Amino acid sequence: MTKQLLLYPDIAPDQYQWCWLDDERRPILDSAAEGDLERLSSILGEGHHSVWLLLPGTKVVTRELEYGESERKHLQRMLPFQLEETVIGDIDQFHFALGPALDGRAAVAYVEKPWLRNIFAQLEPFQIEITRCSVLPLLLPLTADVGDIDEADTEQYPHWTLQLHNDEVLVRYAPSLGYSVEQSQARLSLELLLTAQQRVDNLPSLDLRAGTDEELATLEALLPSQLAERVERRQRVRFWDLDYLAPDINLCQGEFSQRLPVERWWKDWRNLVVAAAACFLVYVGVMVFQVRTLEQQNLAVRQQIEQAFRAAMGPGRMTNPEVQLRQAVAEVQPASAAGRLVTPVLADLLPALATDETTVRSIAYAANSGEINLSVQASAFSSIETLRERIAERGLQAEVLSASAQGDVHSARLRIRQPNS
Repeated sequence: MTKQLLLYPDIAPDQYQWCWLDDERRPILDSAAEGDLERLSSILGEGHHSVWLLLPGTKVVTRELEYGESERKHLQRMLPFQLEETVIGDIDQFHFALGPALDGRAAVAYVEKPWLRNIFAQLEPFQIEITRCSVLPLLLPLTADVGDIDEADTEQYPHWTLQLHNDEVLVRYAPSLGYSVEQSQARLSLELLLTAQQRVDNLPSLDLRAGTDEELATLEALLPSQLAERVERRQRVRFWDLDYLAPDINLCQGEFSQRLPVERWWKDWRNLVVAAAACFLVYVGVMVFQVRTLEQQNLAVRQQIEQAFRAAMGPGRMTNPEVQLRQAVAEVQPASAAGRLVTPVLADLLPALATDETTVRSIAYAANSGEINLSVQASAFSSIETLRERIAERGLQAEVLSASAQGDVHSARLRIRQPNS
């Protein structure tokens, strides 16, 4: 099952080469092809696709940088300024990437920003996202029998790998250092590299790689005279036969780092989000309509309540009409069964009051208790007592609450109620 697509920008404008890697990062050579992005998109089909971009060595510069232990945490930000004196051109026009750092030495790669941005921009319309970006020469395999390559001195690394591809010579002369050069300038570049590393007696062994025997012969003919006898291996290989497990410098850093695919997520979920937003707006609109309808209904009910209140209570302050009406009704209704029998009580009481010996001054009825209070006057207290007895004879309880005399006029207050009330 294929897992990763490799993509390499060809020499011709807008032309690419591609190949698939299997689960173990081995190239599936039968899948190798080339063409423009339209052809690649037709092969990939619909949907989002991620690629591993291989950058030509002619476009990327690799080198090593010394740093102090105190500078390690800030090395990424310091790169442009530490390389400013050695970089040809404005450092703001270059993208810098940091590779493996060990024992005070760090691998660095830099490339022109406009060129790399153009590659990213070309792939974006086809929903192709670059998830890793490597320098092609750094994927050339190194001979494994040279000891521990991590401990080897990169300035005097004992093995170089050279490969001829499309009139270019790819050179990897250290684990994190390499470049590509046109075939016509290959001899001169190798001589300059030997001079820069002061290689006199400590010459590296060479591994030559090419697609055909003729190309191998061409590559060997490009070697400086001092390296002609240092060739240990000659291999016929396909272009994609590279070491994809080797640690290299990933240029997907900083501005070109892999970010959350917000735009792609938006494209995938846009219709659902729009539908959800429309449903939410409809829901809010219905809720607002219902609230306004209920407010109008509530206003109409309150107006009806106020009209009923005014009809029953007349003018006055209305605070809580329901409570006020209940209180008014309670005031005119007896609070007990006895209070509700006032008519029979009066029917028994009034005949007893029909006498010339006493005068009824007032009658008061208490609805809560069902009691009747009488205020009477007579010329003698015995007449009041006689009235009390007459009331008692009619089956009512009559009790003198108070009595007083002023001259020949005796006054008394009686409480009348039904028995057992």
